[in-house]
Amino acid sequence: MLKIAIIGVIAAVLALLVQSWKGGNNPSNPANPSNPANPSNPSHPSNPSHPAHPLPTASDTLISNPPLLQKNAKGKYELIVAYKSNKLYNPNTGLWDQVLLRGYLTKPNLFDKKKAGDYVNDQLVGPQIRVKQGETLAINLNNQLPVESADTCPHHVENVNEPHCFNTTNLHTHGLWVSPQGNSDNVFLKFAPQEKFDYQYKIEKNHPAGTYWYHAHLHGSTAIQVSSGMAGPLIVEGSRVPKIKNGKITETGDLDILWKDKAKNSDQNENILLFQQIQYNCTNPDSSSTDAKNCAGILENYDDLANPNSWGAGKYYTSINGKILGEMKVEQNQFNRWRMIHGGVRDTIGLMIKELPNSKKYTAAQTIKACSEYQTAEKKAEFNKLKSLPISTIAQDGLTMNQVQARTLSVFQPGYRQDAMVAFPTTNKYCIYDTKLNVDDQINAPLPTTQPTLAPANPLNAQLIGWVNVNASKVKGQTAAHFLKEQAQKIGLSKEIQTQLSQLNLSAFTDHESLMTAEIDKAIAERPKQFNAFSLTFGPGGVKFGMRHDEKEDPTKIISYADLFEGPGSIESQYVRQLGLGQTDQWEITSDFVGHPFHIHVNPFQIVKILDLKGNDVSETVPDPENPVDLDDVQYRGLKGQFKDTIFVKEGYRIIARTKYKKFEGDFVQHCHILDHEDLGMMETVRICGDKYRCDSPLPASHH
Repeated sequence: MLKIAIIGVIAAVLALLVQSWKGGNNPSNPANPSNPANPSNPSHPSNPSHPAHPLPTASDTLISNPPLLQKNAKGKYELIVAYKSNKLYNPNTGLWDQVLLRGYLTKPNLFDKKKAGDYVNDQLVGPQIRVKQGETLAINLNNQLPVESADTCPHHVENVNEPHCFNTTNLHTHGLWVSPQGNSDNVFLKFAPQEKFDYQYKIEKNHPAGTYWYHAHLHGSTAIQVSSGMAGPLIVEGSRVPKIKNGKITETGDLDILWKDKAKNSDQNENILLFQQIQYNCTNPDSSSTDAKNCAGILENYDDLANPNSWGAGKYYTSINGKILGEMKVEQNQFNRWRMIHGGVRDTIGLMIKELPNSKKYTAAQTIKACSEYQTAEKKAEFNKLKSLPISTIAQDGLTMNQVQARTLSVFQPGYRQDAMVAFPTTNKYCIYDTKLNVDDQINAPLPTTQPTLAPANPLNAQLIGWVNVNASKVKGQTAAHFLKEQAQKIGLSKEIQTQLSQLNLSAFTDHESLMTAEIDKAIAERPKQFNAFSLTFGPGGVKFGMRHDEKEDPTKIISYADLFEGPGSIESQYVRQLGLGQTDQWEITSDFVGHPFHIHVNPFQIVKILDLKGNDVSETVPDPENPVDLDDVQYRGLKGQFKDTIFVKEGYRIIARTKYKKFEGDFVQHCHILDHEDLGMMETVRICGDKYRCDSPLPASHH
């Protein structure tokens, strides 16, 4: 827990941060959306028209899966980037805000070449993309954002850690185990407005089936674009059947087969939930009109985005698939698979689902009103008395867990994914809350305190983000264990696997062999430890974001992305972490100042232990999953032995993890997934080499 004694230091630092962000890290405004016939003379797009009716319609509020992007005649997914217009409900005013945002079109035919440069009316979520194991995922990225001026996107950028080129983009497939080179998951590529590019991702036959996502990842514009909604779900489908002999698993399978409806060739009872923190600015925030407000949406600087308290102080609400306070419809007692993705930039989500008593006949308005009454801090006791719905977590970051974990509180940091089995036992309405955690478990914590707080001016116990409408059904209630065993019986899996599933044992469906063995212990002891510390320094020039890769190095000497570096590991005067193909390494990841989510591309890692400030391992199984009253380190409980690609690192804590570089050589990155921190330099190049890829290879072109 952070100490109260450093409150003054934190406050001073926040002041420095805000001053810095409002200073040299903001380029002048890029050109407004332009007329493509005359890009040198940009014109602002027509203002989005107000909706005819201020009250929402069913389609405005119903949370459904993001639209499935269809392949074109050439077998490619055409992913068009353009300005999208739609409305977002604002619970603070009870009105709808009309917004204009950069985004991925859910259907290519929504784009009209004759109106290029103007906005497109579309859902505020990226389309769903699905791929099967063994396939090549072909995506044509088509950047139809307006042309930028040389002032905001110069040919040569003097400081790559100064946000720039907000209409230039690329694509990252977050979590995919694919090559980082060429036209695969190569985040060093960049595409200016009016440029297209064919990405090809070769999905291995043994690629883990699971929940992944895609988003923009061009250094300098990542946070602006993702906070605008440039993200979407990416699902790898699996069909492998596990094999077992003499009680031992000889080949693992994919959990998908327990959910697949062969007759309909679809994944039954699947809900994809993309959580986003979409930030925008209203042009007439003081308007008392009952109609929608016109909102800029197009963030062109980091003043508000990068301010540590911007999200809470702005009283924004997390959206689910582009809907705020939306309604989900489910069948009573039917197990659904929830694929949940934190696609936001800088907010922690403590997901809890609470049953609203005596609410069977409530209307939507009555449900939202009743759920909202439990948000405030003075209602915390009543909130705790509400019955929490237990969910059964089956995968983290797209990777199936060894054992189902029941919990009533699920913590999501930016970049996290969790798959869970969810069933609603009554026909009451259910409230979906973002519950506030202890301050050091949260991003955007305002000041050190043990009281859960959203922002200094807006203390909340929880924030409502959606609700569930349960339709009565004749399906009988059952446990998660019984459901899994029954599904295994239906598709003819062996008795041994049925028995394992009845014990919530998923080892027949996991993808990675454990790296926590005596043999690997011995091998790792003979290798140097990989060390990474998130760090910030403060000086006359403002705040410097970076990392330390040397545990013995002075904490004030940090390296920002692409800094001049001449020590060991230097490639073209920049630091590159060089790792050997086929090796297994142990990493220690920590943070010198506040918490940061660590994300590494291509290769996931296994959590060995998580050590708190006293050296205690806090990654063991949750003692009482039904009653997470003690919030201390609640986000780490049950992570021991799990594979992930993103992990939140609290200040002074030490994440001990192991990873094996099985196949793919090339350059990629690791970084803080508070994406404005990444844009400002909290990122590092990682290189897997030693076979076909030489360790002294030149840097990718975009480094320069």
